[in-house]
Amino acid sequence: MALTMMTSQSAARLPASRPPARRPGAHRAARPWTSRPAIGHAMAAPPRASVPDEVIWVYAITDSLRPGQLDGVTGVGREPVRAVTAAGLNAVVGSVDARSFGEQALASLLGGLDNIARVGRAHHRVIERAAAGGPVLPLRLATLHPDDTTVRALLGSRRGEFTELLEKFRHRVEWGVQIYARPGDPEAVAEAEAAADLIDVALSDVAVSARRQPAEDPQFADRGEWMALNAAYLLDADRAAGFTAVLHGLTSRQAGMRAELNGPWPPYSFVDGLEA
Repeated sequence: MALTMMTSQSAARLPASRPPARRPGAHRAARPWTSRPAIGHAMAAPPRASVPDEVIWVYAITDSLRPGQLDGVTGVGREPVRAVTAAGLNAVVGSVDARSFGEQALASLLGGLDNIARVGRAHHRVIERAAAGGPVLPLRLATLHPDDTTVRALLGSRRGEFTELLEKFRHRVEWGVQIYARPGDPEAVAEAEAAADLIDVALSDVAVSARRQPAEDPQFADRGEWMALNAAYLLDADRAAGFTAVLHGLTSRQAGMRAELNGPWPPYSFVDGLEA
């Protein structure tokens, strides 16, 4: 079996890289603001809700930003990225045009895989820079808030939750593993699935935590191979070399299979549907 290794920098250039395709439905905005018309005369027209010029796109939460770490970084709207600070935490944010990036624009902004990939790559670049200083909580695409005051209130009210998660991810990174097999008869498919299961168990023993994602049904594979394993592993950063060695040792024994290793990533797969 061949083993292909990709860094997060090289993988982020691919249309189907992990960050741009965070998860189906990843574009749903967080806590959209509302405007409730005042109660008045039955014949009076309701007042028109004011539309803000800008909204706040939140990329990540961290407690480890260094001075100047975000200098020169731009976000999904090519806006300067900055930090909003409260309760000892930093939200990495950008002020974006509400008409282009607000809640009403999400259907067109994230319509189609090409758009999701483009926005997702820009979103990931910001998170990656934020992660250079320490642990981050990467937030999903289009986590929106109306203003900095709302973001500060979020950091203050959920400080305990965010701090606990940041400690969980300190000095840890995510690596992704995909294992591919050649199409074959049912017996060959079963053997490939069994081999992938054994590899997953062995890698999980090295990792702090593991998340196995849906792979492919072999009958629907439209290439010369199908994905037998699609998994993410949270590792102590200093165990990456040992993890790679285990994967190489196991996969080299399997004929007709191929493995891809990609990372390191911020812990996208381990924030457990974090809403912010």
